[in-house]
Amino acid sequence: MLIRIEHETVLSYTEPVTDAVIEVRMSPPSNDDQTVSGYRLRVVPQVPTTSYYDGFGNRVDLFNVNAPHTRVEIRATSYVRTHRRFAGLQLAELPWPEPIEADSSDVEILEFTRPSPLVDESSDLTEFVESLPKTHKSFAAGIQTLMRAVSDRLKYEKEVTTARTTLTEALRLGSGVCQDLAHLFIGACRGLKVPARYVSGYVNQPGELATHAWCQIWGGPDLGWVDIDPTRGHFVDAHHVVIAVGRDFSDIAPNRGCWKGLGEESISVSVKVESVERMPTNWTEHPTVSRPIPAKPPAAPWPLPDKALRQQLVARSGPLRHQQSQQQQQ
Repeated sequence: MLIRIEHETVLSYTEPVTDAVIEVRMSPPSNDDQTVSGYRLRVVPQVPTTSYYDGFGNRVDLFNVNAPHTRVEIRATSYVRTHRRFAGLQLAELPWPEPIEADSSDVEILEFTRPSPLVDESSDLTEFVESLPKTHKSFAAGIQTLMRAVSDRLKYEKEVTTARTTLTEALRLGSGVCQDLAHLFIGACRGLKVPARYVSGYVNQPGELATHAWCQIWGGPDLGWVDIDPTRGHFVDAHHVVIAVGRDFSDIAPNRGCWKGLGEESISVSVKVESVERMPTNWTEHPTVSRPIPAKPPAAPWPLPDKALRQQLVARSGPLRHQQSQQQQQ
């Protein structure tokens, strides 16, 4: 299946701000389950972009907007062909895995058995883990049982939690969105000493207007990481596109950054996911940007026009503030 994804994020400010440092994780990787046919990032105002890979292997696009501005537009467009393997049948033949002990030599998976910033430990999580059945007919049966338990414990409800809500807070609220359900599934797996990690991505489904979150659970050296969607209650299929993986949402937020100024920030997000027959013949990785690059200010401030100078002085006199992140809700 060939899937086209368009993900637009707009950051708006009530007053001019400066010195913004922004990183985005919106570029899908090619792996055993999907092949990227094209990825394009468009930023307005146009600025140079640097790409690197973080500690989890995710591509990060980093850029600065130093001149005074009241709006930043970020649009990522991707074409991804999915060819995902269905792991349910293989897991049905495997037993529930043995706990991974703290002295395991496999550093990669050991990292995903420990608490993390948003998947934190609490008495509520301990109680939830202790309530789970201790034996399962198979690995697949255990996953299905855990997904049902997560759905019973957290009611899916928007506008209750935020992008920064911890698992402890979500459990106390008793509800949340896909981000929170994924955190609970991961927290339960880790409580059982089974490695699990967080996935940020998209799902091709009518009405999908935001990024989606699910989990990967370690299926052993032969099977590797297996994708599970606790919000939808099933194994991930060809309609899912992976963008990034990490310990929890805080590792792989689609956008993250900081800026300086006195204005207030608001964020709006639009996501469009659809299956297509083919890529456009005129597709290019390098888009045409309608707005020119802002002129570099002179070294000395006094030659600047009075209005521009006032904007820079006022904006740079404000505190360094953290950018809002877009919560994964669908």
